[in-house]
Amino acid sequence: MTHTQLASKNDKYLVHDVARASVRKAMTGTRMTASSRRTARTSASVNCRFRPEQWVYNRSTKEHGLIRHVYRKDGVTMYKAWLPARPDLLRWGHYVSDWAECVLERADNVAP
Repeated sequence: MTHTQLASKNDKYLVHDVARASVRKAMTGTRMTASSRRTARTSASVNCRFRPEQWVYNRSTKEHGLIRHVYRKDGVTMYKAWLPARPDLLRWGHYVSDWAECVLERADNVAP
């Protein structure tokens, strides 16, 4: 066995040890569900004008939507809204759209 072959064999074992160490570190770390990690990263502050489950009207697109999620992107408060595919099918048939806060106004008279 030459010195080169011995080094590559040792390198192979070294890679396995590094992989095991990273898995061990991940297993002993704090656990969080994927949805919690995403929410912690993207949740908007309490200074937003609208809240989830509130109906809004988008002046730009002339559409009504139900806010499902609030987040900040590049310093702008954004709202993920459900738009009904048909007026009577919001929960079972809807489109999803992201709207900036500046184009929205409250919509009180929208039937779910």
